[in-house]
Amino acid sequence: MTGLTINAHAKINLFLKVIGRRPDGYHEIVSLLQTIDLHDRLTLEARADGISLEVDDQAVPADSTNLAWRAAASLPAPAAGQRGVNIRIAKRIPTGAGLGGGSSDAAAALVGISRLWELGLGPGDLEDRAARLGSDVPFFLTGGAALVTGRGTEVQPLDDPEGYRLVLVSPGQVVPTAEVYARLEAPPLTSSRGISRIRRFASTTTAALRGGVGVCVRMGNDLESPACGICPVIGEIKARLVRLGATAVAMTGSGSTVFGVFDDSDRAAQAARVLDGEGFWAVTTVPLGRPEYRRSLGIG
Repeated sequence: MTGLTINAHAKINLFLKVIGRRPDGYHEIVSLLQTIDLHDRLTLEARADGISLEVDDQAVPADSTNLAWRAAASLPAPAAGQRGVNIRIAKRIPTGAGLGGGSSDAAAALVGISRLWELGLGPGDLEDRAARLGSDVPFFLTGGAALVTGRGTEVQPLDDPEGYRLVLVSPGQVVPTAEVYARLEAPPLTSSRGISRIRRFASTTTAALRGGVGVCVRMGNDLESPACGICPVIGEIKARLVRLGATAVAMTGSGSTVFGVFDDSDRAAQAARVLDGEGFWAVTTVPLGRPEYRRSLGIG
C-alpha cells in the first residue's frame, strides 16, 4: 500500500465533571463524549524514510509538536520497504475549540499509518500508544458515545443516543486549557469519596441517556464557568441558541465552542445561519454512532 485517506472526526462533551486532582497532577474527570460528523481529513503517503507533515491551517504546527506527527513517531517502522510517511491534514475542526481535533488527528494517524505500513498491531498496542499521546486520544479509537474517566484515558462505550441535530458555535477565541483548569475552584485530591462519585456518575449515565440527550447535557460542564471568566461571550452564545430553539446547550471540553441540541433540522439550519450572520463560526452537524465512526476510520 502506498497511500490512503482517513477521516478524523470531532467530539463533543455531553457533560463533564471534575472529580478531583490526582496525585500525578492531572485532574480526575467523568465525561460523556460523543463523536460527530464534522471531521478533518488525513492523507497518508508512504515515503522512503522519515516523517513529513503538511497542514492547510497556519494556526496548526506542522512539526514534531503536532500530535499526528508524534503518533507517527510512536509507531515502529516496518522492517522492509518504505519506512517513512508524509501526512497531509485538511483541517475543518477549529483549533483549540474543545472539539478534540488534534487528538482525533493523532488517533487517525495511529490507525492509518499502522495500516499503511502493514504493522499488524492489535487494539491493545494502539490503545497504549494513544494513552501516552494525550487524554482524549484513546476515546478516538472507540468513537460513538462513551463514558471517559481517570484523566480521560479510560473509555467505557455506551449505546449511542439518536434523533437529534447539533449546532456548533465558536466565538473564534482560543481558551487555553491550562488557564481554565487554573481558574477552577481547587478540587480536592481524589479520595475514596471521589472514586465513589465516579461510580455514581457511571451508574446513572445509562439511565440519563434513556431520558434523552438533553438530560445528559443538563448535567453540566464544570469547566464552563471558569472558561466564561476568560471568554464571556460563551454565555451569550448559549443564550442565543436557546432563543433560537435549542432544547439544551453547553460548552464542549474546556471551550470555547458551544453546542445546541435541536429536535428539528430546519430550525437547526436557521439557527446556524443567524449566528453565522452575526460573525460567529456556526455549523450544523449530527452525532456519529460507533458503527459509522469505526467504518469511517477503517477499523470495521
